[in-house]
Amino acid sequence: MNNVLVGGIESYRDREGIRGFVEAAFGMDQTIDSFLKASQGPRLVVVKPNWVQESHEFQPDVWEPVITHPTLIEAVLEALAERMEGQGTICLCDAPNTCANFKAILERGQLQARTEIFRKRWPSMRLEVLDLRREIWLRREQVIVERLPNTPDPRGYVAFNLGRASLLYDYAGEGRYFGADYDTQIVNRHHHGEIQEYLLAGTPVACDLFVNLPKMKTHKKTGITCCLKNLVGITGDKDWLPHHTEGVPSKKGDEFPEESLSNTIEARIKKIGMKAALIVPRFGPFLYRKMRNSGIALLGSSETRIRNGNWSGNDTCWRMVLDLNRALLYGTREGGWCADTQPKRYLAIVDGIVGGEGNSPLCPEAVRSQTLVAGTAPAEVDAVVCRLMGFSLERLPLVLHAFDAHPLPIGKGDPLDLIVNDLRISESLHLRDLAPAIKGGFRPHFGWQSLVE
Repeated sequence: MNNVLVGGIESYRDREGIRGFVEAAFGMDQTIDSFLKASQGPRLVVVKPNWVQESHEFQPDVWEPVITHPTLIEAVLEALAERMEGQGTICLCDAPNTCANFKAILERGQLQARTEIFRKRWPSMRLEVLDLRREIWLRREQVIVERLPNTPDPRGYVAFNLGRASLLYDYAGEGRYFGADYDTQIVNRHHHGEIQEYLLAGTPVACDLFVNLPKMKTHKKTGITCCLKNLVGITGDKDWLPHHTEGVPSKKGDEFPEESLSNTIEARIKKIGMKAALIVPRFGPFLYRKMRNSGIALLGSSETRIRNGNWSGNDTCWRMVLDLNRALLYGTREGGWCADTQPKRYLAIVDGIVGGEGNSPLCPEAVRSQTLVAGTAPAEVDAVVCRLMGFSLERLPLVLHAFDAHPLPIGKGDPLDLIVNDLRISESLHLRDLAPAIKGGFRPHFGWQSLVE
């Protein structure tokens, strides 16, 4: 197993400390460092932050606990440019929430201005900033009212079929998956039997090195969002992604925790409203908004009520996320698979200086966790982040099952045997001995409360 690096940084104003940690992260794996410094023609490096959306869902001025901070991004870009001696291509990219404002994301922390300064300093290096989404949605009162085409990834998109290797193969939810949009036929068309398909943006597939810059946050469907979950942002179409399964556990679903009259009525009315929004222009979305608002007034909002698979019993979403990680690590540009001994070069640096707790990923409360984490294997980094957040990885299927034996492995060995190099105390220790970043740990999403701590 690889070591994972943990460092303490008090605030984003400590640029020197952040840059020092980034240098240490790149020095963890000599093969990556040597690759970047070698003169071997054009190289493409992808830097993938968490840019889920421009701000907190209900607090437009709050963004630090939501997305990767520009100061960390800037430090990574500079470290890459120096190692690459100003040659090659760096692509800063993400596929945010389909309703997110990409331009507003780039304005956070003056990131757009920082990238222009970078280009002037390294004129021979190509810096791309890409929105990987194929489509952008406009919402009104949380209901989609219009779908607009987006400028596609210039390197296209690649469809991967994991077939029997997918964790959704022979899964009980088949035929009842919910994706991102209202037409559930799309997601179920891509996930049935030996057809288990995902559409990835061509740029991350084609890159020579993938640098993952996730945020340390809780998540309503998977417990946490870090390295593994951040790969939802390399997909071209999120409606190919099963987010939850219709129904309740007693009927092999995970939409709601239990069967009740209110849940049954809500599910049926939601289907009617979504169908109307799809097939009847203008009036359909208007009708669905009214139905949705009435339901919230009667039953409560998703900030207080468990629905849509937003709880610890979601047995669908983590499977999809681990499938995506295998597609990135082992997928080829032609949509095939490389050997399990030759995964993509990978480095993760987690932004936990300000983390997010509670109703995350879109409505997090800020946590001054003052931590950065780095490693070369996503499952191992996420295992460390679980401990830093005060969570038990044994109760988080996303992280626990990332270490399962598989023809296309993500994590290997027993995560509790992982050695952590903790720069905060200048010691190396086993994962089981690592203390939380803050006293008491992070507060989970309410659908995970008292289940993961």
